Amino acid sequence: MTPSYPSAKRNGLRIIMTATALALLLQSGVAGTAGVAAAASTQTDAKVTTNSSKAIYTTFQSKLKQKNGLIAADAYLTNRITQVTSHHLTLMVLQLENARLKSLTAMTDRMLVPNVQDKMMKIYEWNDTFTGLMKRTQDSSLQSLLKEARDSGYKLVMIEGSLYPIMNYSAFQKYNANVTPDISHYLNIMAAETKKIPAEDGGLLIGYQEVLLRACNQEQFLELYPTSNRVKQVQNLLDSYTMYTFYGLNNTPLFDYETNKMVPNAQKGYTAVIQRLASTDSPYLDKLAAFMDVVREAKYEKTTAVEAWLDMNVPLTDDSIR
Repeated sequence: MTPSYPSAKRNGLRIIMTATALALLLQSGVAGTAGVAAAASTQTDAKVTTNSSKAIYTTFQSKLKQKNGLIAADAYLTNRITQVTSHHLTLMVLQLENARLKSLTAMTDRMLVPNVQDKMMKIYEWNDTFTGLMKRTQDSSLQSLLKEARDSGYKLVMIEGSLYPIMNYSAFQKYNANVTPDISHYLNIMAAETKKIPAEDGGLLIGYQEVLLRACNQEQFLELYPTSNRVKQVQNLLDSYTMYTFYGLNNTPLFDYETNKMVPNAQKGYTAVIQRLASTDSPYLDKLAAFMDVVREAKYEKTTAVEAWLDMNVPLTDDSIR
């Protein structure tokens, strides 16, 4: 039976998948590349001149500004990674990211058209990709759309019964060795987010230890690169992961709604990571360790003492993810 896709559901689901992307875009600006951390001269920088690098940078910007320029700009840049300075490459990678974020909403709308969703759903297989769908359809218009989505830097995900494009940050990792260290770190953080989405429909999709390890990596970025162009984006992630850590989400609360006890897997996961990373300098883990002391004293129940500690140390705000 062919599923229906009423407007209200379509709009709601689109918001789920694009809200984070749009927030990142608004924080950085469409062409926001000021403040990128300067890197020490690399071997690549020594082999290219500033003028030749700037010429490539100018051409890249021209290609990116053209209609449907994402694919052409990425292909152009891919073939010139070692022909530009680290500074110029970093600027171009960030501009490419911004352009992909800006175009994501339009691509999402095109894929959520009921007829398009119907065609994709008929050939979709678990954990499928744009390439996989392309191989199983004879519809030339659908093949063209799927190829454009893939080559524009997006990946396919299934959310609440609908298929969506999201940012494919793994596609940026080919630039890692040549961009500045902060942006290389940032791209790795974002690649982890899109390889396995942390949360969906009010519930965690990753394990408790993975939550802590990702948060520690985000915290490390902020400590190492306080002036990076992508500080706001990573801080936004860490804020979300802090809420995941100390509160959970509506459908996966840290404390069970019926028993008011901390979820057993969280008890085990948190304790294991705290012990394993005991020598790590991390305010985030220090706060978690203090929290676990209070919770352990309360026999892992969410007592008034635990709630008071949370109110004092991890207060909820209107923007908190619950």
